Amino acid sequence: MLTDGAGAASHDPFWFRMSYVLVAMGTAGAIAAAVAGFVDYRTVPMSPKAHGIATSHLIWSLATLAVFALAWYLRARTFGAPAGIALTFAGGTLLFVAGYLGSELANRYRVGISDETPDERRALANRRR
Repeated sequence: MLTDGAGAASHDPFWFRMSYVLVAMGTAGAIAAAVAGFVDYRTVPMSPKAHGIATSHLIWSLATLAVFALAWYLRARTFGAPAGIALTFAGGTLLFVAGYLGSELANRYRVGISDETPDERRALANRRR
């Protein structure tokens, strides 16, 4: 989004090309994160309240991925396409919401967070062997 702002302010097409590349890289990373996140969603134990937030996080994250993928597609021919830029900004807004929900899962509901010390984790791992 900052690179789009720089492109709009400077009228230098470099910044719009940079935005296109950054959206592509972010979309590729988001696909990998979605796969790992779905595995966690299906396997990590959590309370019903946390599971509801996890479901919301999943939906917002997939919507974010779809919006950024569409922005990338629209920008493929014209890096500074107004619709692509608008979708990039919309995707940033969706990403904020998805990130907030993910933060709630980790920080409030401790999903994926171990409260054990490293020594306690080692002792537990040794007992499981």
